[in-house]
Amino acid sequence: MGSYLGVAAASANPPHFIHLCYKPVGGNVKRKLAIVGKGLTFDSGGYNIKTGPGCSIELMKFDMGGSAAVFGAAKALAQIKPPGVEVLQFSVTYTSNLSVLVYLLMIFFLTGSLYCCRL
Repeated sequence: MGSYLGVAAASANPPHFIHLCYKPVGGNVKRKLAIVGKGLTFDSGGYNIKTGPGCSIELMKFDMGGSAAVFGAAKALAQIKPPGVEVLQFSVTYTSNLSVLVYLLMIFFLTGSLYCCRL
């Protein structure tokens, strides 16, 4: 949990913890399942803080795959309506987009100064 909140702390947008629940019609539950997935969106500003061999920056788009699987399963459950199964679904969604303040601090620490700044 701390790693999610640590990444989200630098973002302009707060993290969201989403809990969905499918319960069978009639309420007769024979089995309970849980599906958990992480959804991280990345890079709306064009910065790249991952450099060098093996950084795999082009694969960052897959960081939202766990959350996408949770929501895809929710849609399938709503359509199939399996009897006797209760499914709890959890997804933590957050973005690694830097807030303006964090971006300016990063520039300051990398360059030692801020030449011009308008907020």
